[in-house]
Amino acid sequence: MKKSRPDFKSKYFELKEQLNKLNRIGMSLSSEHNLDTLLEMILCEARHFTQADAGSLYLKEGNRLKFVIAQNDTLSRKGHKEPFRSFYVKISKESIAGYVAATGRPLNIKDAHRIPESKDYRFDQSFDKKMGYRTRSILAIPMKNHENEIIGVLQLINALDQRGKTIAFTGENKELVSSLASQAAVAIQNTKLIYQIKSLFRSLVEYSASAIDARSPHTAGHSRRVCQYALRMAQAINVQEKGPFARTHFNEEELEELEFSAWLHDIGKIGVREWVLEKSDKLSKGWMEAVNNRFDSLKKGIANQALTRKNELLLDGVHDEEQFNQLNAQAEQITRELDEELDFIKRVNTSGFMGDEDIERLDELLKRGYISLFEYENLSVRKGNLTEEERKEIQSHINYGVGILSKIPFPRNLAHIPFYAGCHHEMLNGEGYPKGLKEGDIPLQARILAVADIFDALTAADRPYKKAVPIDKALNILQKEAEIGHLDPEIIKLFIEERLYGGVK
Repeated sequence: MKKSRPDFKSKYFELKEQLNKLNRIGMSLSSEHNLDTLLEMILCEARHFTQADAGSLYLKEGNRLKFVIAQNDTLSRKGHKEPFRSFYVKISKESIAGYVAATGRPLNIKDAHRIPESKDYRFDQSFDKKMGYRTRSILAIPMKNHENEIIGVLQLINALDQRGKTIAFTGENKELVSSLASQAAVAIQNTKLIYQIKSLFRSLVEYSASAIDARSPHTAGHSRRVCQYALRMAQAINVQEKGPFARTHFNEEELEELEFSAWLHDIGKIGVREWVLEKSDKLSKGWMEAVNNRFDSLKKGIANQALTRKNELLLDGVHDEEQFNQLNAQAEQITRELDEELDFIKRVNTSGFMGDEDIERLDELLKRGYISLFEYENLSVRKGNLTEEERKEIQSHINYGVGILSKIPFPRNLAHIPFYAGCHHEMLNGEGYPKGLKEGDIPLQARILAVADIFDALTAADRPYKKAVPIDKALNILQKEAEIGHLDPEIIKLFIEERLYGGVK
């Protein structure tokens, strides 16, 4: 009895250490959300636990197992660089992994090449023959989630003793790896669930932004292009070794946050009336048709007045041809003047700069009743095609957007999206909107979005109120915007020097 106590005590502490290690591994697995990295960790830890030379991992997809990862120390030391090729295995009792997945029972095989004929499963020796490897001991464990569903198979190959000799896997190995496999199954399922949730969220973001852009065929694709430009700039900043961005680096989470901010930067346009977004001229086609009809009526009225006056003269017995010609000439003169006024209205209806003479002429048209007050307010816009009220409505999309985004319970790594999206119209000198923030208060992400947004607005071929600006002219405009304190000059410099503007569609 005295001789067995030290062995028992040693075994107890060894088992306790293994359990503690198993718990630490479980915590590590639960914190990893990249599926490929997680699978590598699971197989590596299981092999380390059992001193296994090699191993593989299969995930269940429908009624098949997908061979997703393999590790082999012996072949790695020999310099074998056979590219990994994934393949599928039928879930049936014919193969070792298939048997474990089909039955839910683990297999502990001493020698894979000497499996009794009475067993349902067989070992495929083709890999050993091809690679000059000798598979002996195999421990194949089903991976079951918290609902006891099999989601995959963990397979370990060739347990090694302290001298590097292949031995059989022990019953203790089987119990510990089974526990690890259960933790791994839950971690895999959680990681897949997180990925599915992220994919769903990404799809909702992209389709929502695209749907809002598509309210107007003239802005369709804008958010997607802004996103591409913004990510290009951030990724270019990440590789800068000199200059102002040498110490700036966006990690994966920050890049994702910037990406979603770009997708959602114009979500507030859902609160802007569609006809304002669509406005290509100062007065719509329908309204201009009404103006045309009004002038046609005026011209017909002038002609009818002349005809009525001539009839009155005839009834009075007056047959003065000269007087008749004078009436015709007056009617024609007024008609020409009306045509000139209508041509003037058509000209100023398109966006462009309005001078003082044009405004005075519109004043006269309003006094004479040729145009309504609404038409005057729209036609007298000196630059562009939006009235002050409409311009404020367009600018309100920022506050609408922040209001919408602020109600979304973003996770910690995406918490800045409302702020970044809400700052893309702010300017370094404080002349932007909606808050008039200055340089020190505008984050780098928002400055990047501002450049991307303006460049796309300049070069997009689908804007109703202007033609696309050539790239070289657009770049010149960006530089001027930087010179007057609107945009970040260092971002503009990077954007131009790295040629980040090409190939975005």
